[in-house]
Amino acid sequence: MLLYTVQFLCSVVAAFARLARALRKAMASVLCSPPVSLPATTSPASSAPLSMRRKAHPALSVAVGDALRERDQREAREQLLIAPAVDAFAACNGGGGAAQQVEPAKKAARGARKRPSMLVIPVAPEAVEVAAGWGTVVAEKEAEVEVEGEGFWLASRRGARHAMEDAYGVIAQKLGADSQLAFYGVYDGHGGRAAVDFVSDHLGKNVVAAVLATKTEEAQGTEPSSWSTDAVTAAIRAAYLATDSELVKQGLRGGSCAATALVKDGDIYVANLGDCRAVMCRGGVATAVTSDHTAAREDERSRIENSGGYVSCGSNGVWRVQDCLAVSRAFGDADLKRWVIPEPEIRRLPLTAGCEFLVLASDGLWNKVSNQEAVDAVSRSRAGRDSTGCFKELVDMARCRGSRDDITVMVVDLKRFTI
Repeated sequence: MLLYTVQFLCSVVAAFARLARALRKAMASVLCSPPVSLPATTSPASSAPLSMRRKAHPALSVAVGDALRERDQREAREQLLIAPAVDAFAACNGGGGAAQQVEPAKKAARGARKRPSMLVIPVAPEAVEVAAGWGTVVAEKEAEVEVEGEGFWLASRRGARHAMEDAYGVIAQKLGADSQLAFYGVYDGHGGRAAVDFVSDHLGKNVVAAVLATKTEEAQGTEPSSWSTDAVTAAIRAAYLATDSELVKQGLRGGSCAATALVKDGDIYVANLGDCRAVMCRGGVATAVTSDHTAAREDERSRIENSGGYVSCGSNGVWRVQDCLAVSRAFGDADLKRWVIPEPEIRRLPLTAGCEFLVLASDGLWNKVSNQEAVDAVSRSRAGRDSTGCFKELVDMARCRGSRDDITVMVVDLKRFTI
């Protein structure tokens, strides 16, 4: 590359020098030559207007011809002088035979100066291929989901991500003529779909199985009814911990938050991990029945710091565990398991006549929409007998306020369970 640069600079300097000498000689010849008398014969050209006549300068033509011949001779001499130097330079750099490449290189350089290189614009792959590895089917088919089931309604919208990381689960089981068991869950994954898919497939089954096992033990024993309440709560807790243990053993990356509700014998057991939230409507008034597990909670910060971890607040005002995760409790997250625990908070509430419905949603909604706003939107929808109209209103409300996260909202009708 250095050799080509030197040759190019030499050629440019020599060309300018030859041009300057040729112009000087031509001007000197014109100024010093005697006037030439033209014959008085009339030619077709002489009858043409002055603007169409051409002036002949024989001396200038002779000078230009001499200049061209001198230029050719000089180029030949320069080639004889440069070639040994080029060979010597190539020999020093181990590239023998470079002298024969001088002329092709000069021609290539001239071509490069005259014609710019072709601009190649890469073609972007299809949007479907970008989602590869993150669940193409989920990204395409579950970007917008609306479900109307028996006693519940759900809508899910994908945010500004390459794949939806929210999920849900519903299990309804008839236990007898007057007894019914129902499980509802909304899940919000982080770090990919692996963890949230596992939790949505296993948590509901584990909770129902643990509660049914508790009922069998109660029927065989002579414990009071208060023991039953404590046993159901213990069974839900054990199911949460067992699901997390199975997830970690699978070696799956990422984690998942959850908000679940179990209806059994006139009571509702609400549990949560992370920032998924459950809000109950009683007489048109919103009541949060869960508390978000975030690093901003003072009791959660104290627990993490007492365990040897730390919590920091970033420039955007979000508190994070170990500068990484905004939630302080979740399924999975094996690398942070010492501080991000799977211990759920469980609350039991009796279902009375004033209980209208329960809203389970991911933080994509709650970060932009208040509890009362969500309840009001659902109440208006139910009053207008449009069971799914509230979902579009809630999603649009969150989007207009800047939410870019996935949004999943589930509404559970509680009147069908009230005494």
